[in-house]
Amino acid sequence: MTEGIANAIAAFERGDLAGAREIAEALVGHAPTAQLQHLLGLIHCRQGDVVSGVEWLRKAVEAEPDNVAYRVMLARALIDGGRADEALVIATPPAGTSPADLALWHARAEAAQSLSDHASAAQAWQVLNVARPGDWRTLANYGDALAGLGRWQEAADALRQAAALNPGERPLQQKSASALAHAGFYEEAADQLKAMLDVGPDDAGDRLKLARLLADVGRHEESMAQLDRAAQVAMGPSASGQTDAGLIRIALPNRGDADEVSPEELRAVRELALLLERINRLDAMRTLLDDAEAAGIPRERLGYPAAAVALRDGRAEDAKRLLSLDGTDTDPVRWHRLMAKILDSLGDPEGAFAESEATNEAVSDLDEWLERGAEYRRRVRALAEAVTPTWASKLKTIEPDPRPSPVFLLGFPRSGTTLLDTFLMGHPDTEVLEERHLLGAAAEAVLGNTAHLPDRSTAQLEQARRAYFAELDHYVDRSFGGLVVDKLPLNMLRVPVIYSLFPDAKIIFAQRHPCDAVLSGFMQSFRLNDAMSCFLTIDGAADFYDAAMSLFTRSRDALPVATHTLVYEELIADPERALKPLIAFLGLDWRPELLDHRATAKARGAIITPSYDQVVKPLDKAPSGRWRRYEQQLAPALPLLLPWAERLGYRD
Repeated sequence: MTEGIANAIAAFERGDLAGAREIAEALVGHAPTAQLQHLLGLIHCRQGDVVSGVEWLRKAVEAEPDNVAYRVMLARALIDGGRADEALVIATPPAGTSPADLALWHARAEAAQSLSDHASAAQAWQVLNVARPGDWRTLANYGDALAGLGRWQEAADALRQAAALNPGERPLQQKSASALAHAGFYEEAADQLKAMLDVGPDDAGDRLKLARLLADVGRHEESMAQLDRAAQVAMGPSASGQTDAGLIRIALPNRGDADEVSPEELRAVRELALLLERINRLDAMRTLLDDAEAAGIPRERLGYPAAAVALRDGRAEDAKRLLSLDGTDTDPVRWHRLMAKILDSLGDPEGAFAESEATNEAVSDLDEWLERGAEYRRRVRALAEAVTPTWASKLKTIEPDPRPSPVFLLGFPRSGTTLLDTFLMGHPDTEVLEERHLLGAAAEAVLGNTAHLPDRSTAQLEQARRAYFAELDHYVDRSFGGLVVDKLPLNMLRVPVIYSLFPDAKIIFAQRHPCDAVLSGFMQSFRLNDAMSCFLTIDGAADFYDAAMSLFTRSRDALPVATHTLVYEELIADPERALKPLIAFLGLDWRPELLDHRATAKARGAIITPSYDQVVKPLDKAPSGRWRRYEQQLAPALPLLLPWAERLGYRD
């Protein structure tokens, strides 16, 4: 018997499956043993008869249930036979970590993964990952299982490690970037995807993913560049000229003239159009919609994107009709925001205001954001109370740096700062920084709470200024000899910091009627943070205006800062008359080309503020006094705002 089994095994090992089977079948008929049953199972599987092989292997496991090796082979045969559910039952978690135990864990992991049993798969891959550190495949599979469970930070960590171990594995790099994005590591995800594309084969779809990631983190110019590159790749090596024409090929790479429009194609065009809107490429969005229509996708099937273009083109009724074809379920914030703009354009203030309320009420975690906004306003008011002449007299200043101080352009949000900075960009001797948080990210990281500013030493102030300039170097070349304009509206809350670090700095305060600024902010969707969450209700927006203006005016009055106020209403009424005193205040020569703000706006690239679709248009006086149409809706806010209007010189 023993000799016969040895002969059968020898025949199997040298590849004589028929001979091995003949010997084993003869032996098992006289004395069925687990070893012979196992061998016959292997022979049948190797011959392609997995069903019979599974039955023999199952008999072996039943005969010796504690034999892990037999259990492993049965589980693998079941997986090969498409019976992963049975394999998962057979591959019970072993107690040890012997090679056979780890093989059973591996079989269990593969069975669970094929069944999308992510919890069981994650458990098994984790055991294998501990036993085999540095194995990129195990790490990658573990990351996949964690992603299936929605444990994105852990998935990102595992896939990040796997991608680092095997940087040449493109699908792995793609999975890692996706997990990083899901985990909220958008910057890292974008950088990883870009690095992959820079060294490997180019791909329009991956470039599109990269463009989306860059848009998510506000890197709009880079997003635009990646979209242009994607369009070039989609059009092929012979393409030249305007890349907007290639956008349709990104969305519809395989479309034939006679093909029916599939749901996937429709979704691809919509998503690309929405990305173009996010990065302020409305002309490209219009081209995409024209090309989609030529490819058999009418505007009515696109809904929101078509409505956005129609409104931009002055066809508000058509925009309302197109948007009404879309449901609000997919993105209620976006839908209600656009409908508010449409109804405002149609002269329906009641409807527009109601849609703005619906926009803000659709925000995720609304109650939490409302509380954060209220707490932020409490901090602003506390600081305003602290800023007195006595407090200001204790502030230390430092000698001006050899490097010229920047000019600070500030004002309450929606007061025309983007329009003004566009005018200033038209001067060849200026470099305008568009909403970069230099003071917040650098200086205040050193100085801490502004209320404690009098306690800071001159050494700390100098350290903070160095931090500011180090941050500035990321955006402006040190060799630039002109005037740097740091435009960030809410730097109006940091006038004491500006004065302490840059006592010779000039400040431009952009002023607009309080009611118009607050109404515009309420009806605009911002990327939420503690400050912008104040605009989620009209009461919160008005309270924010009152708190911010209290802090700004107290700071300006208590400190010897050089400030020039530019009134928005005067700017749009007579740009030259409004700008000439400002240009003189800045010590610049007057240049007639300053007045062509539309050419400057089109040449400046991405505009990252909510005003992007306004500064490229001819100046319009309609936004001035717009609040009067909403006087009924603004009634709760007027007791706070109208005294400020009177104080600022508005005759209402």
